[in-house]
Amino acid sequence: MRRIAIVGAGPAGCLAAHLLAEAGHRVRLFDGQGPWEKPCGGGLTARALHLDGAVGRDLPQQTIERISVYYGDRPAVTLTPSEPLVVVSRKQFGEHLLAGALSSGVAFVRSRVTGVRREGAVWDVRTRDASFDAEFLIGADGATSIVRRYVAQPLAGDDLSVTLGYFIRGRVSSHMKIFFVPGVDGYLWSFPRPDHVSWGLITRPGPHWTRRGKALLENYIVADLGPEAMDEAVFYSAHVPRLRRETWTTHSVRGDGWALLGDAAGLADPITGEGIYYALRSAHVLAGAFPDLDAYQEAIETECIRDLERGSKLYDLFYSGRFLGASFRKRMVQLARHSPTIRGHMARLIAGAQPYRGLRRKLLASAPRVAAEMLAAPFRRVAANNGRL
Repeated sequence: MRRIAIVGAGPAGCLAAHLLAEAGHRVRLFDGQGPWEKPCGGGLTARALHLDGAVGRDLPQQTIERISVYYGDRPAVTLTPSEPLVVVSRKQFGEHLLAGALSSGVAFVRSRVTGVRREGAVWDVRTRDASFDAEFLIGADGATSIVRRYVAQPLAGDDLSVTLGYFIRGRVSSHMKIFFVPGVDGYLWSFPRPDHVSWGLITRPGPHWTRRGKALLENYIVADLGPEAMDEAVFYSAHVPRLRRETWTTHSVRGDGWALLGDAAGLADPITGEGIYYALRSAHVLAGAFPDLDAYQEAIETECIRDLERGSKLYDLFYSGRFLGASFRKRMVQLARHSPTIRGHMARLIAGAQPYRGLRRKLLASAPRVAAEMLAAPFRRVAANNGRL
């Protein structure tokens, strides 16, 4: 039995605390806020939903039935998710996971950790008004992790993206929207939740990015919902890891007496920014391997890092590359409008059902079918037009 300190009561920290306490360890969980909201949080992909015990079936949730993807002001392509995709309140999801941890005997310290220090074989975890000791330290405190700062190196600015978002009360549908904007290294989204809509933007930060990002986001919200939507909109912001391909080559998620989970470990999709699956999966893997940290590192490399590294290699092509004389994203939306095969690939990627591993092979294998669909597209348009005469 070990005395374990976990910093961060997000999905990764709460689930790891629950599983390690069930295994007989004495676990203390630290967070000054407890479960909180995030503008990008709450989207549960098929992979996250398939993790046993991770998702509360009784949580209010919005099932996504349609996904529309736009490029600039061009007509959208509408996708039907091929796998389950739901959106929940990130705060309610966190409260559910925290309740599970507490029911397993986890001690929750609602105070912000101000520093950690190793003294022999013992960790000294300090808050504003107290100090606690532990034999093992887990960092689950997000992309700007204080634990990571002490045990390894903080993520570099080039390995981070920032999200800006608004929560807007009002009508809720089952329609998710994604907007790619020329010149923006990222995307905007509209995610319907059980009782409100989460609008947001993810991008790599640059000079004056906050002011420009908020203006862009507010313009899209007003165009979609009207100016009154901003009257009671609640603003949020958060950092998200987006590791570069070269960063993965020396990346470690464990060391002598410590381990990192979820965003603190840099485990997030570099193209979409999705991280809840990786938070939950890393918690499962660490709890199953503990205290064998080499097994944890090896399993995370096999299950997560290798695929995320492939995503990092595709990042520049996706956001800055060109295809057939235009932006790759523009061509992707255009092709998807006329090709059911491309729409299927896109739907599986968004739903988290298609890893980057094997994607290139699938696209190449489906090229003849896509070509046939594109050649048939003009005839389908003519037939549709004739049907309206």
